[in-house]
Amino acid sequence: MSLQIGAALKSGASRFASRTGAILTVAYLVLYTVYQIGYNAIVNVVYTRMGVDTSLAVPVSLPVPVAVVVVVACLIALSYLSVVAIRTFVAGTRDTIPGEFYTDGVVWAVPNLFVGGLVTMVLVTIGFALLFVPGIFLLVSLLFMPVYVAVEGDNFVTAMRRSWALARGDRLAILGLVLVVVAIGAAVGVVFAVVNIAASLAGYQVVVPFVAAVVVSPVTMYNLAAVAAAFEQLAGVPNAEAL
Repeated sequence: MSLQIGAALKSGASRFASRTGAILTVAYLVLYTVYQIGYNAIVNVVYTRMGVDTSLAVPVSLPVPVAVVVVVACLIALSYLSVVAIRTFVAGTRDTIPGEFYTDGVVWAVPNLFVGGLVTMVLVTIGFALLFVPGIFLLVSLLFMPVYVAVEGDNFVTAMRRSWALARGDRLAILGLVLVVVAIGAAVGVVFAVVNIAASLAGYQVVVPFVAAVVVSPVTMYNLAAVAAAFEQLAGVPNAEAL
């Protein structure tokens, strides 16, 4: 089945704007706020050692080992939450998140999603460096890797291969979907940048990690929901929303 961009965006919005979508977004917001606190603590130390002016930096002070542990723990927790979110959005459950989504195969799925995400990021970055077009091609072709890891239980290599096969013949439509989601994220990012600058100039840098989480969390969850809807179309996966 060919990808219908409008239908995927609408279905993704429906899944995102549900009780389960709200639960996942709030959970992501909390974790991402803690991650930002640890990250900014590390950045502050690095900037201080480099002699960079930190007067407008987020006033966070943690021992570097503690900050590193916080960042790593949050990245793992965010990967776990992404697994749960992908399963929920693909299934189309709107009211409650089934218990098995939290537990089934997560010890396998989380590291594969984490490593697969890093490998994909490196490949796409290299592709962008090579005249940009290869990066776009790789980004579109590997878009469904997280779904195969979270839902099908594949290792990240198999998931990348299956995503590549699923995208074949629909890469232009998938690119259209990606561009719309990126545009939404960019628009929200502009708002964050304005608020961030205003807060820093007013001396309220302490709220910056929370503001960042408020921006990133809904954009990330909507992206996962839209990708889940696109996956359902292309793979012909039935979901609760359609029943």
